[in-house]
Amino acid sequence: MDARTRAPKWLAAVVCTLAALYATKAHAEGIPANASSDAPRPNEATFARVRFALQAEPAFGIAGGRFYNQLVGARVDYRFTEEIALGSYLGYANLKGKDGRAHDVLPYLNLEYRPRLGANSAFGLPLGFGSGYLPNNGPFMRLSVGLSYAVSPQTDIVIAFLTPTFWVVHDRTVISLGTALEVSYAP
Repeated sequence: MDARTRAPKWLAAVVCTLAALYATKAHAEGIPANASSDAPRPNEATFARVRFALQAEPAFGIAGGRFYNQLVGARVDYRFTEEIALGSYLGYANLKGKDGRAHDVLPYLNLEYRPRLGANSAFGLPLGFGSGYLPNNGPFMRLSVGLSYAVSPQTDIVIAFLTPTFWVVHDRTVISLGTALEVSYAP
């Protein structure tokens, strides 16, 4: 046998090996062997990277004094996966002030992990961490634990039933607790 007849057999063996590896990988991932690798999987086709949310939250002072604050705002999230998102919040803050109520704007970044409670469950467990700054007060930090319900594939209703929030006011930290109601939409 000369080199010209050995090369096609060697090439045929490599092609057969690569085809077998591809078929094994496709089978493991649940892709039919004749499917194009560029075709999106069903859950990837419906996954929206951007999510919009409207939120309202009362906050009751539990440490550092008795007070009541009200937050109302909107958030735009970038979703890295269906569960993990980083969002930018901008809201109106109606705060307890020295001489009555004070008004401020509250921007903060929010990192959220929202796993579903089952593969096909409409319920999720959103866990959040937010950090921002009140221009007339100081730093702000918020943690949240809640329950979400998917009304449709694009719309969720979220009740954050535990939202410990840390406010820095005149070089001292006060803590509030509240419950937030949110409606989010991912087109």
